[in-house]
Amino acid sequence: MKTIKIIKLCVYVLLFCIATNASAQNIGGILKNKSKKVIDKTIDKGIEKIEGKDKNNKQENEEGIKTENRTPLSNFISGNILFSDNFNNERAGEFPSKWTQVSGSVQNKQVHLFGKNYNVVEWISNSATIKPTFKEDTYLGQSFKIELEVYFHGNGNEWYNINLKNSKNPYKNHDIRISWFGISSGSDVTSRLPGKGPEGWHTIQISFNKGNLKAFYDGIQLINDPDIEKYTFDFLEVYVGSPGSTRPQWESAKINNFKIGGSGLALYKRLVTDGRIIVHDIHFDRDSYFIKPASYPAIDKIFQLLNQNPNTSVIIEGHTDSNGSNESNQRLSENRAKAVMNYLVIKGIDIKRLKTIGYGEERPLVKGNNEKAWAQNRRVEFVLNN
Repeated sequence: MKTIKIIKLCVYVLLFCIATNASAQNIGGILKNKSKKVIDKTIDKGIEKIEGKDKNNKQENEEGIKTENRTPLSNFISGNILFSDNFNNERAGEFPSKWTQVSGSVQNKQVHLFGKNYNVVEWISNSATIKPTFKEDTYLGQSFKIELEVYFHGNGNEWYNINLKNSKNPYKNHDIRISWFGISSGSDVTSRLPGKGPEGWHTIQISFNKGNLKAFYDGIQLINDPDIEKYTFDFLEVYVGSPGSTRPQWESAKINNFKIGGSGLALYKRLVTDGRIIVHDIHFDRDSYFIKPASYPAIDKIFQLLNQNPNTSVIIEGHTDSNGSNESNQRLSENRAKAVMNYLVIKGIDIKRLKTIGYGEERPLVKGNNEKAWAQNRRVEFVLNN
């Protein structure tokens, strides 16, 4: 900044010398004032560019990376959340723990985009397919919403497919394809955006209610199909075209912040039908039984179930992964189950309706010595005890 002030001072001195040599003093004064204003404006504009204040230019951070103005995700899904994954608690290079592989290869990855770090799932093979992990693929029903963020790089034929599946009749499946310039519903012609969106993250929102399908691209409604033959869909798959997976000069496809919301199968009905509810969204620090605040919404759903059904009693089971000794995992599972019970008691549930037991690593849901298996096996289960 000192250099700029010196340059500015030199310009003023030069201007003054020119003005004093003019034949008419008044004219010289006028020219001096006008020139000073023009030079001031030019220098100030240059300073603004140097300081990153020029509104006509895209802002750059300290690393010289262009930043992106993004609108945060809305409250599009405000009801019951059936599935949610922001990939934050994942190990890079592993398969995402809340998902099941259908075909191809994907991996967790941390990427640096627009001056920020993001935890994402990345497609490392073109046209790979994954699906959210549920005990049974019967979680969607007649009314649900889907929200996710997709990344477009603007190279090749990039697209993201949300495949809505009917488990009883494969001919009643329905595909929603998201491209850089629009969305298509089934075999219909693509509904296009007014113009191609910029490279970066884009928010996709899909609403389905008894055959009425709507889809939004960064808040712009592109699909409004009132009658998808009144299908009922049971589950979904994510199928992605990622030409960057096979071309090192391009970026591969990525998704983030994936959510499914809707009525789903009511918790009480699940408890009565299956005899148990498995919850993976109750989190603890490693080797700790103190409940993380992010776990409260999941336990609050169990509280609501018990509060609305006062004759229902449950056994709270704690389970760990296979890391650590059998003895330490046994104690950890017992203490975690008790911690959940204490939370419910503080909320108002009679302790006589609750029992706890810890199984340590004895009863894994998934076999395997990897992060995906460990994540599935770290859980709390609520078992009907009537």
